[in-house]
Amino acid sequence: MANIEVLNYSVLRCGGASQGRACAELGVSSGRGLVLEASFLRRDPDAVRPRFARHARHVKAALAAGGFPVLKR
Repeated sequence: MANIEVLNYSVLRCGGASQGRACAELGVSSGRGLVLEASFLRRDPDAVRPRFARHARHVKAALAAGGFPVLKR
């Protein structure tokens, strides 16, 4: 079973917290944060990548349908 600290760290990171923010929230040192980050990335290296970055088929389909909308200010 996974360590509760690793699970809490993973939840924070998947929720969008930076590595530093997750360490601060958990009250751990930066050295321990490196260990937690390594454990987090070992479980799912794509977890911190935007979802669209993993969906080449979606991008291909969107481009085939005319591309993505351009937002104007």
